[in-house]
Amino acid sequence: MSFGLVLGAGGLVGIAHHVGVLRALEREGGVIADKADLIVGTSAGSAIAAYVRSGWSTDDLYRRVRDLPVVAPVSSTNGSVDLARRLVGSAYVVARSALPSPAILWPKIPPAMRRAFPAGLVSSGSAPQLLKMDLPAGWPARPLYICALDLVEGRRMVLGDGVAPEVDLAVAVQASCAIPGFYPPVRVGNHVLVDGGAYSLTNLDLAANFGCDVVVCVAPMAHAPGNSSPPHFRVMRMLPSMALRREAVGARRRGARVVLLAPGAAELRAHGYNPMRANGLESVTDAAYEATARAIDRGELADLIGEVAA
Repeated sequence: MSFGLVLGAGGLVGIAHHVGVLRALEREGGVIADKADLIVGTSAGSAIAAYVRSGWSTDDLYRRVRDLPVVAPVSSTNGSVDLARRLVGSAYVVARSALPSPAILWPKIPPAMRRAFPAGLVSSGSAPQLLKMDLPAGWPARPLYICALDLVEGRRMVLGDGVAPEVDLAVAVQASCAIPGFYPPVRVGNHVLVDGGAYSLTNLDLAANFGCDVVVCVAPMAHAPGNSSPPHFRVMRMLPSMALRREAVGARRRGARVVLLAPGAAELRAHGYNPMRANGLESVTDAAYEATARAIDRGELADLIGEVAA
């Protein structure tokens, strides 16, 4: 039986949420993330996936949540003129991300123009230094896919699949987290990479294509089924939830058993409205832990735990 773990997008709040869910699955259910035959990470999920595959335990990650404020967005603009320049460059990147297609179909932008109108309104604080310090340069031995969108070729790039260019693990995470128009794109050779969530918030299909029999997908930007969540949260997360269910249907058609773990009412209240906020993240982790532990205690994940627990 092959087990795939899919960790979706969600900003800093999503990172904190992932830590709570994975810690509860391990401590309450015996499901160890690094035992997965494949881990797929997108945006926030790419960071957790990289740390897990690099040997970090869920206890290590729980302690690291308190350090997340140092990677909160920091303005890159210097005055109104610089802001205007970056708005132009960022708008171009957003358009390319929203309508992915090969660069040949887009007007060629001279290098001088790209320098005059850089993309990205914020930087990721100390994230590059933290990732470089925490993660090995080489790729983990066990299968790890980190998803980005390549603006040059207009397609998804799956770093770590043996086809995409080889990059340091920290660079791969930065690329997968480069929200279009928000953070600057990441250049890898001739490729220009942005957040993998611009293609799919989970990239769940990769686990089914890999041949995983059981796929556990943690989706911080969706919401759990049912009407217990406040209506405004359900409206905000309606499109991500619909996309998640479509991807789950596709994976099930390929023979995978898919378990979706999305936040419910208590978790959504802890998430709030700003996925990139730097405060209160430990409460997000605790809410995710408690909700997942309750689901395990009620037996809702009994079949999953029976199949993939250590």
